[in-house]
Amino acid sequence: MEKNAGAYRQKREAAGDIIAIAGSWGLTALFIPIGILVFVLPNFFELSQSLTSAYALTILFMLTPLRIILNTLPEMARANIALEKIESLGLSLAAATIEPEVETYNNAKLFKSSLELQKVTHTYINERDASKFTLGPINLSFLVGELVFIIGGNGSGKSTLAKLITGLYIPENGIIKLDEENITDKNREWYRQQFSAIFADFYLFEKLLGFQGSNLDAQMQDYLVKLQLDHKVQIKDGYFSTTSLSQGQRKRLALLTAYLEDRPIYIFDEWASDQDPVFKEIFYTQLLPELKTQGKMVLVISHDDKYFHVADRIIKLDYGKVESDRRLNT
Repeated sequence: MEKNAGAYRQKREAAGDIIAIAGSWGLTALFIPIGILVFVLPNFFELSQSLTSAYALTILFMLTPLRIILNTLPEMARANIALEKIESLGLSLAAATIEPEVETYNNAKLFKSSLELQKVTHTYINERDASKFTLGPINLSFLVGELVFIIGGNGSGKSTLAKLITGLYIPENGIIKLDEENITDKNREWYRQQFSAIFADFYLFEKLLGFQGSNLDAQMQDYLVKLQLDHKVQIKDGYFSTTSLSQGQRKRLALLTAYLEDRPIYIFDEWASDQDPVFKEIFYTQLLPELKTQGKMVLVISHDDKYFHVADRIIKLDYGKVESDRRLNT
């Protein structure tokens, strides 16, 4: 990759030099007819000064449109090449979704009580050895105000289950119900908006996107204090002063965003794995119970067995199947 990238860079630089030289000589060539018209032709023909001046000015005024045309043609060619590359990847600008056309749905409708998975399955192929992994069939139900831990070994399907629950993966078989309503292509986008999720491969933006309100900065500042980041990060006009932080601190900023979203369902995928021991305890013993008290449905993927006692339920996965579903607090 490095060798090919270096060769590609050199060719682009050489092509840029050639284009610059060609453009300069092209511009010089346009002045040659003016020089001939003004200094050479009057020696052989009877041409008035006003006539030669008019022709010279006409050519000068033509320079700008000609330069625009000459500069636009290469850009059009590059755009055409870029489109061909996009099409070669099997992408389409007109229809980038595999889902059927989504009908109008009542986005103002709010989730109230229960989430249920009935015989849900999902299969994907491991690129390393071309083996298949199937999650399911999964039969689970969750209630508002419930704190659930999802546990299991690496590769047991925890993150896949979380992405199925959030609607990022569409079940190959089975049904997902929210408040007894089947989730289909018609209401899937509405369904996805019920979740605030922080996955292991999360991305942190420098600016808060989609939030409005006159007291947004003050609200964010309160959360920074709560998450013990006020000494590291400042807020101004919805921008973080920095995101150059440790992974654990970046996850706290992602949690701040999740707090502001204030969705009815929260999912944390190994969120505490990068936290220091002090804040890890704060997360499990203070922040999670607070969300539960607010009536949120909270699903936590975790290996921290030290804090399993704070959960209402513990669901254990083993190679894509639910091995156990234990209720701790009644």
